Amino acid sequence: MYAPIPALNLLKEFEDGVDDYFTPGFELIPFGEDDGGYPQLSDRIRPFAQATGSGSTYAIWLRDERTDLATLPVLFLGDEGGVHVVARDLPELLRVLASGWEPMGDWDGVEYADESEAAEGDEEAYDPCPANPAFRAWLRDRFGLEAAEDPNEIVRSAGEELREPFAAWIGPLIPDAVGGPGAA
Repeated sequence: MYAPIPALNLLKEFEDGVDDYFTPGFELIPFGEDDGGYPQLSDRIRPFAQATGSGSTYAIWLRDERTDLATLPVLFLGDEGGVHVVARDLPELLRVLASGWEPMGDWDGVEYADESEAAEGDEEAYDPCPANPAFRAWLRDRFGLEAAEDPNEIVRSAGEELREPFAAWIGPLIPDAVGGPGAA
């Protein structure tokens, strides 16, 4: 078993079965064995995936004592700084990932961008995640979920909904995390 979260175990099976990225920069890491570069948060987060190729991380935020960890918020821990809420729960993050858009974050916020490029002239199209159609089909079949058309809508909504409890928790630990305009 990879993690104490059934959905992550299913995702691990999917990831092990594809030969290419299914979402840009994403790769599962040993569950909860890292601090995502933020040791002061280690008692309340469980990192589970690399979010970008440069070292940003996704982590479950242990906001309360719920035993179903998939229902807890997901954080983006930026390799260039910043800690942000990106989803209310794991299913929301899966929808964000299925968009195929790449996260970019710093202290001011996190935003997802579509990095794919259409073919122009003699140049080939660029697709940063060739296995994304298979991931979308898997997400639909396993969970009945569709990819987010604009993942930034989910990120903004989750950040707004969880702004107060997130700021109350993280503010004393990392004051800069609540100061930027895009902070959760």
